[in-house]
Amino acid sequence: MSPSVTSLPSVHDAELSLSVERAYREALVTDRLGAIWSLIAAKCFLAQWAIDQYEIPIRGLFYIWALTLVMAVVASLYYLHAHRVKLYLLPTHFRLNTALLAGLAVTLSFISYAHLALGLLTAPMAASLACVLIGSWSLARAALRRCWEPFLGTLLWWGLALTALRAPADQSMLWIGCGFLFGQALPSFAVASRTASRRV
Repeated sequence: MSPSVTSLPSVHDAELSLSVERAYREALVTDRLGAIWSLIAAKCFLAQWAIDQYEIPIRGLFYIWALTLVMAVVASLYYLHAHRVKLYLLPTHFRLNTALLAGLAVTLSFISYAHLALGLLTAPMAASLACVLIGSWSLARAALRRCWEPFLGTLLWWGLALTALRAPADQSMLWIGCGFLFGQALPSFAVASRTASRRV
């Protein structure tokens, strides 16, 4: 008996197509989320700097940081759900990019603790170290993704590190906010746009 003729792809080809589509969707969603969260961080730092600089009678910790981060987490979860992308806090495959990001978060937490709680670091020193570390992570991201946009972000972050080290203490949040806006958010949006344009 001759095999039946069908226009449907084979099971192997269909599974491969679904896997490629799922990987593309997850990469695009995470790229866009990273860009949006960088923009959110820039907004928080710049708004807090403006509150301190111009003595605006607003509690920045509650009205800027807490409310913004809570709404951003809720919006991110809805966005992941809408695009059918699961968020794994402890992924089975702990990739290098995730490990670097986790190490960056831990190191920045220690820097914040040393500055805010222990007083071991001045504000310019803490801001400069933060800029150097985030710039180094952008460099690693540029190498892993083979994109030139994060590399430009690295150069900007390191330039801001020198600026923050020499600037007055009350401008520390300004330089970190500028770094998240120009050195992180804009390159991340460019990477997301590149990912979207590569879809076949």
